[in-house]
Order: sequence, then structure tokens, then C-alpha cells
Amino acid sequence: MKLLTESKNMYIKKIGFLSFLFTLFISCSSDSDEVIIVPQPVTPEEKIILKEVVVVDENTLKLEWTTTGKNTYQSFQFSRKTSENGTEGSLNQETGNTFVKIDNNIPYTPYLDYQITGYTTNGQSVKSNIVTYKRPGIKLLNIRPTDALFDSDNGNMFIFGDNGNIMKYDVTSGSVVKEISTGATLGYSFLGTFGGQKELYVPRNDGWVYIYNTSDLSLKDQINFGSSVTSVVLANDKLYGTTGDISNVSLKCFDRATKQLVSTNGNYQYGRIKKVANTNSSFFYITTNVGPPNLIRFNYNADGTFVNRFEDKYHGDHPLNDKIFEALPGGNGFLTAIEGAIYDSNLVFTGNLPRGNSGLTSFDFDTSNIIAGTDKKSIELYNLNSYAKVNSINTERYPFKVFSYGNKIVSLSSTNAFAINNYYLDPPVNVIVEILNK
Repeated sequence: MKLLTESKNMYIKKIGFLSFLFTLFISCSSDSDEVIIVPQPVTPEEKIILKEVVVVDENTLKLEWTTTGKNTYQSFQFSRKTSENGTEGSLNQETGNTFVKIDNNIPYTPYLDYQITGYTTNGQSVKSNIVTYKRPGIKLLNIRPTDALFDSDNGNMFIFGDNGNIMKYDVTSGSVVKEISTGATLGYSFLGTFGGQKELYVPRNDGWVYIYNTSDLSLKDQINFGSSVTSVVLANDKLYGTTGDISNVSLKCFDRATKQLVSTNGNYQYGRIKKVANTNSSFFYITTNVGPPNLIRFNYNADGTFVNRFEDKYHGDHPLNDKIFEALPGGNGFLTAIEGAIYDSNLVFTGNLPRGNSGLTSFDFDTSNIIAGTDKKSIELYNLNSYAKVNSINTERYPFKVFSYGNKIVSLSSTNAFAINNYYLDPPVNVIVEILNK
């Protein structure tokens, strides 16, 4: 019993001693220097955060952005692209204490990308995120047009590109239904009817005129004119074409059915012809490679044999432009040039349409009116007999070619302002189709 009592006492003493050591360790630790780990603040990443664009109106967007980090910015530069893979354009830069940018001249395009580059006072550059703005209501046509024709019977437009492509556009569906590549430089084409079928006559720089079905743009036939063909017209089943042959044989007539040469005549190389309405086969002819342009009238019999020709007496005194050139539907003359110059059937200049400060870009006709596109985003209507202005219709963009279509007007419009004159070579870059009420 005594032995058990002594063992118990020794155990209690041992426990007490260990408790003392633990207490001493804690006491010593609290008296020593502590190592305290204090969390350090995270340095914010240097960023420019471009917010979603704010639409002010159809021509104006507002850009807003914020910055993070410690940098002070000296200036902000803005880039803008009109397609995902397009070339960047630059807007005017803003100072580093500005965080709002107004883009008040946005391109008329369905897609815009914006990005900001900030330049800091210590020489760094920081790029923002990219913000995209889409306008699905705009349908750009992927073609640079040199000319266009319109079939008002079924609402089809045929657009001729500077790359030799031909595009068929259906106004009813608002879509491109066919596009082909011709592999040639194209002249002024003609939409005609032969054997009860509509055909598209397309002159080429290799001396051929290709004849296409209007339904599917399949190649139907072809006629060799011998040298580069500038312009063609079908009249009484005879195909007339202006060529680069020497002057006295530059205007050629072929039988559409047999494809045989009927006659040759001419006065100048290269030109554009328009048939004089209510005649068998008479044509107004404006030269395309002479400055100032010359004006001639050629008269033929219905069988394609030559009758006579005569020139105007002005030789540059009044406006002439082969790019803006339409014969009046009554056979009493034609209209030409941005001035809306009026010539009678004897090539006598009689005046200009009352256009104000607008330049006229295209002409078409209905039963009562001259329909004229302008460079001021409008279409003007003039009385066919008096030439008085009777109406003005605003357009979204700049009419390049206008066409009458029942109670509507169809405009192939450039999204950007363009200059068109005797020396104008580059066609519009981006075009859309507008349909307006008369």
C-alpha cells in the first residue's frame, strides 16, 4: 500500500513539472520579438477599360472609358475598323484628363470596332479592350460598281463591278441571288430582248461581247467585235458596239441572230451610245477618251445599214459626261453631266435642270418625271415636259444609280460621298440598295 502511494505522488509531481515547463515556454515566447506577417495591398493592373458605345444618333457614337493603376496619361489615341479584318483608321486624339470621346462622323457600315491606346507620362503605352458596334439593318454589297441596269418587269438589278464581276440583286427579297466573274474589264452593258427572251449584253476589253441569260447569268452566246468594246446597244435585233478600232470603223453593227458583221462606221475611237427613242436605229454618241468630250449623232436604217452622222457645234462649250448620260424617253434629246445639261435631238444645248447647288449623278424616267440622284443625299423629280422641279426625296446615303420601279424608286447608293465627273475613275467603295416611295 505504501508503495502505491509513493508512485502516485511521483506521477503528480511529474505532471506538475511539465505544466511548469509549458507555462515557462509560453511566458518566454511572449517576452521575445514576434514575427508578424502583414498582408500587402495588391498593386492594381494598369488597364484602360472601354465601355459599350452609346448611340447618340445615326451618325454619332459616344465612347467612355475608365483607367486603373497608378499611371498618369498624357493622351489617348483611338482606332476604328469597319470590319473584323479591316484596316484600322485613327480618330483625333484626346488629352489624358479626358474620358469621353464623341465620334460624330461614323461610317455607314454594319460593323465598327473601337480601341483606345493610352500614352503615359513615363513613356508607356496601354491598350484598352476592343468594343464592337453592329448595325444589322445595313446590308453592304461586296462590289465596287462602275454601272448598273434595272429590269423593272421583275425587280432585278444587274450591277457591274470594277473587278469584272456581275451581280444580280433581287429588290423584292433584298438579296444577291447570283454573282459571276467575267475575268475582263467591262464596258457599258445593255439589257435587251431577243427572240422573246431577255438578254444581258456585256462588252469586254478583249474585243468580245458576252451575252448572258438574265435568269441565271449563264453564258448564252458571244460575238467578237475585233477590239476593245466600250458600249453596246441592241436595236431591231442588231447589236451596235463602240470599239477601239480606227475612227472611221470604230462603230460596228452585227446581226444578233447570225453574228455576222452588217456595217462599220465611226468618227472617234471609244464612246458611249444611247438609242434615240422612237427611231429605228439612231444613236447619241459621247466620246470616252477625248477631252473635252465630243458629241455625235449616228443614224441607221432598221437593217443596220448606215445613213448619216453629224456632230454638235460646241466642242466643249457645254457639259458632256459619258458616265451620267440618258436619252429622254420621248426621243426629243438627252440629259448628261452633274449639271443636268439638256440637249435636243439635233444636239443643240437648251439649258440645265434647276438643280440648285446639287450635282446630279444619275437619271431615269417614269411616265411624267425625270428622276435624278444627287450628291446631297436626295433624289429630285423634274417634270418631263417643262423640266420644273416637282418633288425632292431624302435618301439615307448618296445615290449612284437611280431607277423607277412602279410607285417606288430604287437607288444603288454609295455609303460615302463621291465625286463623279469626266476625270473620275474610282467607283464607290461601299454601296447599299435603298427603296423609296415616290
